Amino acid sequence: MFFVTSKSRVVLLLAVAVALGGCSVDKSESAGTSVVVLVDFSKSFAPLVSDERALEELAAATSELAQREWQPPVEILWSRIQTASLISGPLCGPFQFQQSLIKRDNDHSSQIADKLQACTKAVVRASTAGSERSAYTDISGAVALAADQGQSVLGPKYIVIVSDFIEELPRGKRPIRLQLNGERVLLLHRLGRERTPLTLVDHLARIERWSEALREAGAASVVALPLSSVTRQRIVRALGSGTKAGTDVVVLQNMPDTARPEVLKTIAATLNKAARDWQPPVTVTWADLRDESAIPLQRPPLEFTPRLVKAPDSSGQDFPTLLNECAEGMQGFSPGARLGDVAGSLSFYSSAGVLDADHVFLIVSSFSNLPKDRRDLPLNLKGVRVAMLPAPNRADASDEDAYLARVTQWETWLKQQHANVCRIPFNGVTTDSLIECFHGS
Repeated sequence: MFFVTSKSRVVLLLAVAVALGGCSVDKSESAGTSVVVLVDFSKSFAPLVSDERALEELAAATSELAQREWQPPVEILWSRIQTASLISGPLCGPFQFQQSLIKRDNDHSSQIADKLQACTKAVVRASTAGSERSAYTDISGAVALAADQGQSVLGPKYIVIVSDFIEELPRGKRPIRLQLNGERVLLLHRLGRERTPLTLVDHLARIERWSEALREAGAASVVALPLSSVTRQRIVRALGSGTKAGTDVVVLQNMPDTARPEVLKTIAATLNKAARDWQPPVTVTWADLRDESAIPLQRPPLEFTPRLVKAPDSSGQDFPTLLNECAEGMQGFSPGARLGDVAGSLSFYSSAGVLDADHVFLIVSSFSNLPKDRRDLPLNLKGVRVAMLPAPNRADASDEDAYLARVTQWETWLKQQHANVCRIPFNGVTTDSLIECFHGS
């Protein structure tokens, strides 16, 4: 017979308390985080060679969030968008990352960054093989796979979709109905290789339709970024706190044939000076505009965050050097396209800065007549500083009044979009005049 003494009763109660406490801790620790990256492997989108930089930034941001912010264990899976995405095999993973308080030789925190960077290289390499690319694009099925992957996770769930967002299915196949359960979704997009190229505005309208459909399906939030404008900091904000921070600076150039290309170096020097007073991080994107159906030719974004102590840079290049090199490279696009799509590019790059707090645009152009279909473009530039840097084309010499009227019409239109506008003739730009323009003088 077993007799419970007062001493054994205390031991029993302590054991029960520890057991219950252990269950509580285990449940909390097993909540975890699910991250699924869906990559478009259709023939209309792949290969992904031009997207490698953006995918590397995504991998670096994911690694940072897994180690510093996300609730462990963090499970990461990269899967493909293909003809039947619900049954697609993984591109990478699933990896599980469990941050530990005590550093060990085999601690996953020392491996996750390397694994994800190796994943991006493997994905890009696979996308170049014709046998890996699919004839159709089942985006809905890929979203269903991602949602199913996170079913057992009690903590936050994230879905990243890399695509042109043209869903094309075999004849007779209907898309799976979108069903989400509070996932935070990030859309990383670019124009695909369509037979009939879309304008930037049409492409953005398609992205907005997908964003709305995902919200209606149950997504907690949807953020869209062009692949060409991806930076690690932007991804961290999109998948982390979600707060807006930093300054988005965009130079849109469509060089007239009278413009002096060397003035671009003055712009670079001015941006370097002004960046020290802007909210960090400062992200500078420089693009040469094409005609309506063509994609702008863009340099990779540059990021500047001032530091009290200068950090070592293995490349030996700092922000002013990179800005100057960028300006030198952009001088080669002179003169620019005959009719650069200024309005469409404004809309496109405004969307790229959705996670930034402050916005500055510099537009170098002859400002050809604003097309009728652009005058009603839904574009909100409230709080955005726009520096118009006009120069005439030689053909404008035959009707100088018409040129000046065009520039005035553009200034009026930009103000109607609620932009803060200043105007300086491009060939007469100085660092001081542009700084005053940024300050609203």
